[in-house]
Amino acid sequence: MPDLKEWLARLRAASITVIAILLTIVVGAFAMTDLPSSLGLVDPSTADTESEEGHEGHDHSSHAGHDHEGHSDAESVELSRQARINMRLRTQPVSVGVYTQYIEVPGVVTEWPGRTHVAVTSPLTGVLNSILISRGELVKSGMPLFTLRLTHQDLVNTQETFLTKLGELDVEQREIERLSKIANSGAIAGKTLLTRKYERDKLLAGVRAARQSMLLHGLTEEQINEIERSRVLIREVTVYAPSIHEDRSLHHESLSQANARLAESSADRFASMAQPPTVAAHPRHIDAEFLVTELHARLGESVTAGDDLAQLSDFSQILIEGQAFQRDSRVLRQAADTGAAVQAVFEASRDGAEVVEGLKVVYIGTEVNRKSRALPFYVALPNKVERNEQSGDKRYVSWQYKPGQRLTVRLPISRIENAIVVPKDAVAEEGPERYLFVENGDHFDRIPVAVLARDSISVAIANDGQVWPGQSIAISGAHQLQMALKNKSGGAIDPHAGHNH
Repeated sequence: MPDLKEWLARLRAASITVIAILLTIVVGAFAMTDLPSSLGLVDPSTADTESEEGHEGHDHSSHAGHDHEGHSDAESVELSRQARINMRLRTQPVSVGVYTQYIEVPGVVTEWPGRTHVAVTSPLTGVLNSILISRGELVKSGMPLFTLRLTHQDLVNTQETFLTKLGELDVEQREIERLSKIANSGAIAGKTLLTRKYERDKLLAGVRAARQSMLLHGLTEEQINEIERSRVLIREVTVYAPSIHEDRSLHHESLSQANARLAESSADRFASMAQPPTVAAHPRHIDAEFLVTELHARLGESVTAGDDLAQLSDFSQILIEGQAFQRDSRVLRQAADTGAAVQAVFEASRDGAEVVEGLKVVYIGTEVNRKSRALPFYVALPNKVERNEQSGDKRYVSWQYKPGQRLTVRLPISRIENAIVVPKDAVAEEGPERYLFVENGDHFDRIPVAVLARDSISVAIANDGQVWPGQSIAISGAHQLQMALKNKSGGAIDPHAGHNH
């Protein structure tokens, strides 16, 4: 009997073990299959969705395109599409090139003395009958500006003398022609005909002198020819916008040209006159456009010869006046002597600072300002029209660069080869460390870099393998990315950390 009891005990223990093993297998199968859903314990559609989310949506979407090699969550910031838009985040590939170091001095846009402004003066004494322009209007060479009713007694007398001499000259010429026909018959002495010819030459000299006097008074050659043709005095003159010679001088008819034209007309009328002198070619003139910047005249006003009527300005070529200090004088002389490319940085706008490159120093001032202790220098600045407005037959324009506009002039001092050049807003700071943020999928990894040089626009980063060409980096918003990273780590946020001053 004892053996039977022992055998029954062993059989009971073995049965319990087998049952435990079977229960384990069933529970495992239960967990690995869709048995719960088949038994109505869960919703099949819910189970499928949870399974797909667990195996497909959780890791793959959040790390798509993410390079996990060397990646640290503590040095990475994840940004949503909305966050990028809110930050106005911009990225660009890393490139290696040459970084030019500059010194920066203040400057202001100014007119070019002797070139920008042209004064329009009254050529004669008279009364302004009409003003054909308005302030701010763009006028071209040859356009009428004013009409003037003449009251200049000297000009009236000169025209009267001119007409008198022309009448006497006509009478003398007819007499010479009559005497020439009978001279060969011996009816008159040859001395009589010669005397008449001498008188004709005196009258021609008087006509020439009167013609020159009218030119000096402001009448044009065409107006004088009209007086000669019609034998009527000029009562009104028109003042036109000037033309400009290639050497930037004002276009006018020289006295030598006027003499030549007079001689040509005289040669046509009097074949016995000597051939006119040869006149050197006049410099070619160009049609220019001017902005009416000042208008001094008033309708009906009496003006005398030489009075200012208006000021016309050509802003197509102006100057930047920079202020260099004593410590910058050597760099300034070097830039002027070598013709180095100077930069002009205009004050930041909504789209950022505007940088104009490739400018040259024209000349350096000769006197240091006693108050500011600064030496002025001048840089040529090409200009262009940025806005046109047509009002009837009048055109109004606005130039891109205007006198009085403030800016910063950058003079080159040295170059750094094989550097990674990035905008200043691409670099974040934390104590002595400097960082770039490299785009890695939907993350930005913070990478420590070594700064070689920096200025108000760009920074030179050492090409030491921390970042390499082709990588996409954030070129704006580095300060916000730095703040987001510190906030993520739970550390105290320094409002100035990562900000470039």
